[in-house]
Amino acid sequence: MINLKDATLIGQGRDRDCYRHPEIATQCIKVSRRPQKQTKRERVYFSLLMLWERDTSHLAHYLGSVKTSLGEGATYELMLDDDGQISETLTEVIRNQRISKEKLRLMLDDLKAYLLDNLICVRDISPNNIMCQKLDGVYRLVIVDGVSNPGVNPLNIRLTFLARHFIRRSWRSLESKLSNLYAEMAKTSVKASSYPTGQSDMLSA
Repeated sequence: MINLKDATLIGQGRDRDCYRHPEIATQCIKVSRRPQKQTKRERVYFSLLMLWERDTSHLAHYLGSVKTSLGEGATYELMLDDDGQISETLTEVIRNQRISKEKLRLMLDDLKAYLLDNLICVRDISPNNIMCQKLDGVYRLVIVDGVSNPGVNPLNIRLTFLARHFIRRSWRSLESKLSNLYAEMAKTSVKASSYPTGQSDMLSA
């Protein structure tokens, strides 16, 4: 059994908590706070992607289940940068302006094309569920959560036209979330610039 009492909590989703694996630095463990429907969906879907020999290079791979002090957990690849630090989420990269908006648009277009070409469905694409891994000075986008059948119909992931329909629908949701994020940042920037020089820095200190 893996003791997660002192493990680093690196993320919290709607249904699961994500901890850095205390024994394997390149892995994380997701533990469900409710019945493990999401984990089961991902486990089944990943096995199908492997069977169908799909390109999974932009996905954090499901690695198996483990017993933990918090109940059954699911292990996944942990995205790390060259320096060994955990990669930032797309949300963090946008907020910290690590990548230009133009470059990021090209990367997102490539990721969308990758999903459509490989018929990979994601139940909920969010900027918090996409990591920006930096290797050799180059960023790449990796989806780390929600890779599963977007509904209950098994044909959703087996029929090309259905899979692409759900991929495009999920992508529209991502674009909406990104628009909201940029709008929030713009509003914050305007608010900060309305203060006298130095005062906005004092407010954020």
